Amino acid sequence: MAKHTLNTSSDDLDFVLIGITSAENQYSLVTSINRAIGIDLALGDNIPYNLKGGKLFYFSLFRYVSEEMGLEYFLIPNASNLEINRDDGAGAGDLFSEHTVEESTRLVKELPKTDYFIILKGEDLHLFQFKIIENLKTIQEIIQVQNIEPNDLPSKMNLVF
Repeated sequence: MAKHTLNTSSDDLDFVLIGITSAENQYSLVTSINRAIGIDLALGDNIPYNLKGGKLFYFSLFRYVSEEMGLEYFLIPNASNLEINRDDGAGAGDLFSEHTVEESTRLVKELPKTDYFIILKGEDLHLFQFKIIENLKTIQEIIQVQNIEPNDLPSKMNLVF
């Protein structure tokens, strides 16, 4: 599986980053976004993310390309899909040794209240950016929509698409 990472040179950050706050699960939210914007985001891949200590987490990556508008849409959750730690026998005798522990991590830790990110890439994306944001605000399941400047994020290296 190929690893997708964002090059963080300021010249390469030519995309729009939109943050979404919503309690909806990713599949329901994708359906609502598809209807509101008139696109067809589809699950493309699960992107791996390694943390120190050997923990591996995955983030669902949804993608849509609009040839006629020259735009590429990506939606990725800020929280990883839950991963179950596998018992290797090291915790035998622990209080919780008989239970599996599910963990998740955040892609951009400095935005803990942002649940999803939409990344827009392409020609004239700034012309469409405000219309897309206005359409996202009409979705009842979305609590907040915000425009985010990726250069201001300390963890911009974690952005994957």
